[in-house]
Amino acid sequence: MRIALAHPFVFPEVRRGAERYLEDLSAFLASRGHEVEVISSTKGPRRTEHREDGVTVRLYRRILVSKGAVLGMGPVESFGASALWPLIAGHFDLVHALTPSTALAGRVAGLPTLYSVLGYPSHEQLPKNWPARRLFMAAVRASTLTAVLSQAAGEALMVTAGRQAVVLSPGVRMESFKANLQARRGPPVVLFSGSLSDRRKRVDLAVSALPSLLRWYPDCRLQLSGEGDPSWAFSQGALAQSLLSRIDILGPGRPEEVPDRYRSASVTVLPAENEAFGLVLVESLACGTPVVCTPAGGMPEILGDSGVGRVARSFEPEDIAVAIRECLELAGDPATAHRCVERAYKWAWESAVGPAHEKIYQKIVRPSHTRLVHR
Repeated sequence: MRIALAHPFVFPEVRRGAERYLEDLSAFLASRGHEVEVISSTKGPRRTEHREDGVTVRLYRRILVSKGAVLGMGPVESFGASALWPLIAGHFDLVHALTPSTALAGRVAGLPTLYSVLGYPSHEQLPKNWPARRLFMAAVRASTLTAVLSQAAGEALMVTAGRQAVVLSPGVRMESFKANLQARRGPPVVLFSGSLSDRRKRVDLAVSALPSLLRWYPDCRLQLSGEGDPSWAFSQGALAQSLLSRIDILGPGRPEEVPDRYRSASVTVLPAENEAFGLVLVESLACGTPVVCTPAGGMPEILGDSGVGRVARSFEPEDIAVAIRECLELAGDPATAHRCVERAYKWAWESAVGPAHEKIYQKIVRPSHTRLVHR
């Protein structure tokens, strides 16, 4: 198949879960013999890149929407206009769009379009401004098929948009996230991995849980891995300021350094709100490190009842700390790392997630699925 993957940002220029998903998906599809083009944008001049894995990346100059920004219409909402002509001219079999505007561009171009809703589509999380909100609703209704990242996200979409969706999650390259199969013993290292400036990731909860952890484990350290400035999380009072000596701010590092951060940690914690999936958790499991999450969104689905971590009872710092403590005990069991890796294979690109994408693509390129709008 000739496949277009449309998203306004690319990895590693932007290193969020969406861009990692785009990178890994394009590489998998190319390895299976598909012709893959990534349609994306850049602040600089238009250019085309040919990756060593066979993927063609076409970068179009980002449209500046200073007036549109007042209405919440930024690069994500405007990129569909840039993507439209490349989609028309590319003679693709289908489009996999990762934003509403690119999904609409795919349908205007007359192509079968899979739209992946990357966020958690609850009423609270949908755009507050009406143009962006209507754009999202239009994309869900117009796409040939809509995908979500978890069962929880699918239930939320049914409530907000009245549409069913298939669950199609990102995956992990197991060969890149090799496991440390040793029991995690010695001074505990709790790793937070994610955007440090995105307040929805709740790095502040990891910081607020640290005093309790230090009562139980005086030599415990909290490591913060990711892009952005976490200083806002330390402004909760003098107590948080006094903890700075126990916190290591690692920054984003190079992409190849990230797996070793998981392998060196005792536990990975992601206390995020309304996380549709939680790729960080799967990456940690692939490295043999158990995980802690909050009881929200799709994250609890990753843990299941497989004994690879703990779901905190609430968003209270004390409950986060208790979950981390239980997970640290779990990490000391030599069998835990093996269970983590076994669980991560549920989202391995080669054996699970990649073939699931191909199956969906084959479904939507059938003539019966090429109507412009769902009826």
